[in-house]
Amino acid sequence: MRTVAEMLNDSASAPIAVTTLESPIGDLLVASTEKGVCALTFDDRVESFEHRLRRNFGHFFHLEVGDPLDVAQRLRRYFTGELTALDGIPLAVTGTPKQHQVWDIVRTLHPGELTTYSRIAERLGVPRGHSAIAVCLASNPAPLFIPCQRVVTASGGIGSHPAGIARKRWLLSHEGVLDAGELSIVARCAAVSHRTNAA
Repeated sequence: MRTVAEMLNDSASAPIAVTTLESPIGDLLVASTEKGVCALTFDDRVESFEHRLRRNFGHFFHLEVGDPLDVAQRLRRYFTGELTALDGIPLAVTGTPKQHQVWDIVRTLHPGELTTYSRIAERLGVPRGHSAIAVCLASNPAPLFIPCQRVVTASGGIGSHPAGIARKRWLLSHEGVLDAGELSIVARCAAVSHRTNAA
């Protein structure tokens, strides 16, 4: 007689493909299904990886090696300078409606384009909600695919990032927004805000 666990494994366990990739800012893991990317994390933050997958799929999933969306080669292209290589990759992430609103806005930002937590809050009709926006982005399950490195503070600071400030600074430099030695991006944010208001 089959056990309940065996039946669940056959009938209700979703396969999640995981690929690993070396990058200039550390080894990373990407989980995806044929429908989209579920999660991305760096090797020093792998303890959060399973938690993110459980939020998507509950307890009924199993991991296997694979890359159904061919994201590894697109990530390599991004890291070698083709900054639009990650555009259009589908996502299969879960979150609250508010998180999805924030993530969708962030996905419209192009490489080299910045916005602020405050500006996203204003767009969503909560002008004092910049802290809530920061929390939504701190819980970003798929950094790089949801490019939260492009969101900074209105005062010109870097802000936070799920993969750490050092990686956010590297990504901003890689995308041509931040010079390696630059600590403040006030002028850059002001220019972006001016273009947005003029549009």
